[in-house]
Amino acid sequence: MTRATPGNAERSRRPGTTAAAFFLGLPLAAAVLAIFHFGPLHSTPAFRYVEHPVENVEVILFCCALGTLAAKLWVNRAERRALSADVLPKWDGNPIPVADAAKLLANLGRLPRRLQNTYLARRVTAVLSFLCQRRTAADLDDQLRALADNDSLAMDNSYALTRFITWAIPILGFLGTVLGITGAISGVKSDDLELGSVTGGLAYAFDATALALGITMITMFCSFLTERAEGGVLEEVDRVIDRELAHRFSRGDVDLGPLAEGLRQNAAVLLDAMQQLVQRQAEVWAATMTETSRRAAEFEAKLHERASMALEKALERSLLAHDQRLKVLEKQAVEGTSRLLEDFGQVAVAVRNTGREQGEVLTRVAQGLAAQSSALHQLLQGEKYLLQLQAALQQNLEAVSSTGAFDQALHSLTAAIHLLTARASTPVPSLQAPRAQPGKAA
Repeated sequence: MTRATPGNAERSRRPGTTAAAFFLGLPLAAAVLAIFHFGPLHSTPAFRYVEHPVENVEVILFCCALGTLAAKLWVNRAERRALSADVLPKWDGNPIPVADAAKLLANLGRLPRRLQNTYLARRVTAVLSFLCQRRTAADLDDQLRALADNDSLAMDNSYALTRFITWAIPILGFLGTVLGITGAISGVKSDDLELGSVTGGLAYAFDATALALGITMITMFCSFLTERAEGGVLEEVDRVIDRELAHRFSRGDVDLGPLAEGLRQNAAVLLDAMQQLVQRQAEVWAATMTETSRRAAEFEAKLHERASMALEKALERSLLAHDQRLKVLEKQAVEGTSRLLEDFGQVAVAVRNTGREQGEVLTRVAQGLAAQSSALHQLLQGEKYLLQLQAALQQNLEAVSSTGAFDQALHSLTAAIHLLTARASTPVPSLQAPRAQPGKAA
């Protein structure tokens, strides 16, 4: 009977979760990128984070990691169902012979296929196979610890692809940063400085890094939750195995002999050496990761410093050109203002001359109006005098009509007519004709 070890079972299961990274991750990445490039998110500000090829690769790797974790969560559901299923028959607590392990192993073959590929079923199969081969339960405790360690290592190795993606995404972000800064620096020319090309390249650089860091944090968090859930399943499997199999079989005293004792001592020495080797390897890995993080931080600091220097030089050139342009515009404005003031002076002189001429004309017009007013006044005085003469003539006519001296009245009328004619032809109002006395003839 061949021994079914957890490592072999894990190797038969791992390609499923690894393949899920491509069968689930690639369609998911295609759908996400299609939504951004051809869907409703194309015109949103979030499109800038998937606009460049490096950012698209980051999204694809992120979706592959999500596909792997989703497959693991799906498998974890089957693991938890197996924990609630009756993989082994009920045990009353009394030790049974080791020979009964073959019957229990035969009963495991009748389990559904979906349960046979779980941690619990593989662990039980490995324990029963060990008992069938050894025909003793003397080394069962060591075997149980070895199987638990093998399952833990297998579970840890199953996250190799996820760890690789988690490591690769920040590297791609740094690569996008390098490409963006390189494009920004290559866009700076000595004769024609365009800040748009510089800031566009820097935006691409920092967008790639920001996207990489963001999805790395999400991937690490999802991987932590998935690994914790799977670790919980392994802990529950360990408890079930310890409760159902660790003390199920009777253990008789067996004389191992000096050879077996030597093998046990060699195994203990080998185990200590392995533990020291694992500890040293962990220390080397920790030192390597620390050195890698330090170098990455130094490299990022140098990149930021170079980008700051390039941006500072570009801004200095732009400010110098702007200052020269302002000086030219200021000179042109001063010259235009001077010409405008000269034109205003000429207009003021013309207005002053015109006002002086108009004042002289208005003075002459006022003098003419004064003369006309004087003549009009004299005319009004003559009119008043005519009214007085008319009244005198009326009195004379009454006197003539009363006395009947017609000749005298005729002479008086003729004299009055001559007098009126003389007054009308003379503009001086100071000449007054003698008033005719009533009752006297002219």
